[in-house]
Amino acid sequence: MVQLNEEIGYQVRRIMGLKETDYAAMAILMREPMGPSELARALHITSAAATAVVDRLVSAGHAVRAPHPEDRRRTIIRAVDASRAKTMEHVHPMMNMVEDELEKLDQHGRDAVLQFLTGTASCLESYRDELKERSVQEQGTLDIWETHGASEEQS
Repeated sequence: MVQLNEEIGYQVRRIMGLKETDYAAMAILMREPMGPSELARALHITSAAATAVVDRLVSAGHAVRAPHPEDRRRTIIRAVDASRAKTMEHVHPMMNMVEDELEKLDQHGRDAVLQFLTGTASCLESYRDELKERSVQEQGTLDIWETHGASEEQS
């Protein structure tokens, strides 16, 4: 499922002429307009890289810069309605397919799917939060390779 989702995402990005980061930015901006620095944090990229993403989205007509509603010195980036519709044109068929599959299940089956997905999401969120707390490993050879190499030499 994850692999298929990635492959479909690639095809949608290809059709829309978007790079992976630009598509990720569009997904974020479709949920909520935000400033360039907030977008950078959401994408886990530098402010300079976010500026390049915004420049590409604006140049391609996917997004616009607008004055911040509360602080006119700041700008917000928002997805253009036409691009939002074009994106949803590709997302809706997938949503419909999932709904069609769910309709084939009785209530017990739907409850089981919901329980599985909710539980899995919770576990993955916890793991993500755990990973956020870990420090970055120093550059160099990972222990696994040193251990693997040592066992090969002993064979």
